[in-house]
Amino acid sequence: MFPEIKIIHQLCNNKIFESQLQTQSDMKAWIANQNYWIAKPLINRKGNKASEFSLVFRNSAELYASIANDCNRFSQASIESIWLVNKNSVLPKSTGWAMVQLYYSAFYASHALLRIFGRSCTQLASEHVKKVYDVAFATSQDNGVLSIENGFYSSIILGHEIVYKKLKDSHADTWYSFINLLAWIIDNMSNTTGIGVHKTSAITLISDLKAMLTRSGSTRGNWPSQIRNKIHYQHTHGAWFPYRGALHNHNLVLKNLDWLNKPSSFTTKYSDDSDDISSLYNSCNCIVSLMYHLIKYGYERSGKTSYSMTNGIFQLLNRIKVA
Repeated sequence: MFPEIKIIHQLCNNKIFESQLQTQSDMKAWIANQNYWIAKPLINRKGNKASEFSLVFRNSAELYASIANDCNRFSQASIESIWLVNKNSVLPKSTGWAMVQLYYSAFYASHALLRIFGRSCTQLASEHVKKVYDVAFATSQDNGVLSIENGFYSSIILGHEIVYKKLKDSHADTWYSFINLLAWIIDNMSNTTGIGVHKTSAITLISDLKAMLTRSGSTRGNWPSQIRNKIHYQHTHGAWFPYRGALHNHNLVLKNLDWLNKPSSFTTKYSDDSDDISSLYNSCNCIVSLMYHLIKYGYERSGKTSYSMTNGIFQLLNRIKVA
């Protein structure tokens, strides 16, 4: 395994790879099961509603099995999406839908990576937040709040608590959460052990990926989303017939197995003056590659004991014969 992956893996939450509990529960189901308590009063916002809460978990095995299932689900969707990127023999220069698929592959991979590090972005429906409110009310932690807002939430594990905060936009806020994760990895690299040159390589990889996602002033890291929207909805960049104004090499960006290469092989190809589609190709493949190699290393290092991943992402990889 690549040295920078071994370094970065030290900051992962390895319990996700070690989970052997045979359950189909995901994080939404975990919230619905109410196997937690609330140690801090809800914060009363405008209209007597709360938009953040902290859950103290009782059973870590159930929690990490649920996170592992979510991570597995997103990683499968990522691999399947990028696997379907391919050249059409009739329209070999067509890259429009391929770039949309590539974007979603990276988007799903970012969700999987967040969970590997004990974080998430999740859509919570009214039935989920009501379960949390019921626990708060029953334990006198409601603080006069009448309900908890449903919607898109970020979460992070801090000790024995999971802190949830409401976000606004599923794509923009996911990328912002992912950028914050990358910044956290860089800041905590000093807590890892390893040869200095390998630590430097790991920091360079994450810093370069962060630079790719914040290209053209996209400080919230949603540059891929902006380009995907232009290609998807405005039919720009010569990605659609008759391919006028295309600056990219269609033969390069229509490959669907490059993510098996090490993540840094994509950041080294990046430059500020690269065309948008080639940059989208490199940034998306880098994210998928980082996800794949961290999961593969964590899974193998833990003795391949994860029930979820054995019967999920690695079954898929065996199916497409790239494991």
